[in-house]
Amino acid sequence: MSVVNRNLVLGLAVFAGLGLLIFFLPKAVVSTRQTAARDTVKTETTGSGEDKNHEAEPADMAKIETLKKDLSAAAGKKEKTTLLEQLGDAYLKSNRFDSAGAYFEKAALLSSDSKLMFKSGNAYFEGIAFAAQPSKVDFLARKTREVLEKLPTGDPLAAEAQARIALTWVNSEAPMKGILKLRDLAGKNPENEFIVYQLGLLSFQSGQHDKAVSRFEKAAQINPGNVNTWFYLAQSLQQTGRKQEALSAAQKGLALAKEEDTKASFQELINQLSQ
Repeated sequence: MSVVNRNLVLGLAVFAGLGLLIFFLPKAVVSTRQTAARDTVKTETTGSGEDKNHEAEPADMAKIETLKKDLSAAAGKKEKTTLLEQLGDAYLKSNRFDSAGAYFEKAALLSSDSKLMFKSGNAYFEGIAFAAQPSKVDFLARKTREVLEKLPTGDPLAAEAQARIALTWVNSEAPMKGILKLRDLAGKNPENEFIVYQLGLLSFQSGQHDKAVSRFEKAAQINPGNVNTWFYLAQSLQQTGRKQEALSAAQKGLALAKEEDTKASFQELINQLSQ
């Protein structure tokens, strides 16, 4: 799954049910999302964070088993940390998010590396978008908060860590807690692309399309190379009746898109706007 497609899934999946998510996402994203959801139904999570019975690619499983053997034979702290991170990366590649988070967390605790702690929390956070069962969502949200709260306030990744924590509350029993936290973070970090983008998604999902336009325009100003921003900006502009501006945004996104299915989604939007 490409970075572009994964990012398109994230955010809206936190804010909305699968039905609304599928309505808005490009076809390639929908297909991948449904496949991951089916796999998650077959997954059981143990106390160690290990996923069971997930249908990973044989080559990926072989690599994972080799890394585990190397880890059991490793002696030095640095070597163990490296192997733990590599295991996390291998599980992440296979969309086994709780296992990835668990191994990154072990690496972070062993090395006291805040970047690895963030990587762990982010793996748990990404898994929320692919969890098919409420119990799995709750587990991943709790682990996201538990891990990311460990980042010190002054850490360069602290703002994004807190934003991810806020997002776990948005689709919980206390949604306003997450929304208010995210808005507060935006006020303190106005140039943080992730936070601005997520607020845009929240506005888009809640039907506040004028606000969505403003936030996606800001996100595009911060990082004009983000394909996802142009996709949602174009759709937000379309919803507000600004057809020509929507067409321009979609064309900019198409020029940046690399995945064929993502290109097809932009082209479909452009065709709609050109009528």
